Amino acid sequence: MNANVLALARRMQEWGLLETPAPDAALRWIEIFLEAYGERVADLDLARPLVLALRAESCVVPALELERLRSREVLFFLDAVAQYVDAQPELRALPLAHDLPAIGEEFGLNAHDAVDSVRMALTGVRDDVPLEFLFPLLGHDRILIRVGAINARLLHGRGLEPIAFGPDGAPFEPIHGKRPS
Repeated sequence: MNANVLALARRMQEWGLLETPAPDAALRWIEIFLEAYGERVADLDLARPLVLALRAESCVVPALELERLRSREVLFFLDAVAQYVDAQPELRALPLAHDLPAIGEEFGLNAHDAVDSVRMALTGVRDDVPLEFLFPLLGHDRILIRVGAINARLLHGRGLEPIAFGPDGAPFEPIHGKRPS
């Protein structure tokens, strides 16, 4: 076992985030985490907020980003992604670079909007580790919970009625799908 994996496992045990002895599945999770975050966690104390964020059942999506997701196409797309995740026995090595755009295409979303919508729903940030790492780090349950929370949030209040204007006063448009030609 890699010394870095064991070192982070010990730190996580000190933080009360991992049982002793660490199960094999947890050590595999730590291995993926270190591969994903690499140099960002050279100092293991920097790993704690990242681990906590990944273990949380929800994330905070900035208001304007949530508004970008407020469309029927994105709502149905995220639901389809949740079904895709639920059908997978294993989340490692999924062909997400191919599959997410393909699922998005079914709802008229371009590849960028499809991937961006998933990332925002799962993390609340635009830039993070590749989704190929993020999916196994979050796991089935957290992905389903986070997508469900976003969909529920979008449907409450105004429903799918987007805001009319952005913070700069310009007309605002959420992500919309395009009909195939």
